[in-house]
Amino acid sequence: MRLLHNIGDTNHSNYNTREQVLNCSEPLGFDGIYLNVYENQDILKDKTGVFFVMGNFMGGDNSFDLDYVPKLEKYCTWEQVEEMCSNYNFKIGWHTWNHPDLTKLSEEEIMKEVTPPYPMDLFAYPYGNYNDLVIKCVKKAGFNFAWSVTQGSNDINEIDYNYKIYRNYI
Repeated sequence: MRLLHNIGDTNHSNYNTREQVLNCSEPLGFDGIYLNVYENQDILKDKTGVFFVMGNFMGGDNSFDLDYVPKLEKYCTWEQVEEMCSNYNFKIGWHTWNHPDLTKLSEEEIMKEVTPPYPMDLFAYPYGNYNDLVIKCVKKAGFNFAWSVTQGSNDINEIDYNYKIYRNYI
């Protein structure tokens, strides 16, 4: 699975062009589903993947993350993400309520962040960060698979591989 955030022409690692998305043959994992994904959803027609949602930011904006991104952007609403899932071969995954670095939280705080509003089995670590405690909590919350972009493995024989899956940007 390949990581994406935005669809657009801004020269920044947080953006991919329509052409890059169209040319990608691997499943796509969108973190924090930006409104521009909804506006460009026609290019998802023959794609598969996961929309990793952040509960408290659905329909809001990325003002919390402006130190890492070039501009203020809106996120999709729950209804828009559900609509895209019903129109295309995409699933909804969880990316926490507030997008914290989970490795800096207590077990109780991690559990609050990783517990989705309804059962889900796909998870993406905020900022790609995890440790043994985070993996324990992600398992406890009922997820079967979890992805990172800064850590992880491509070795299916590694212990807890399903919770350490490495993915790269397009």
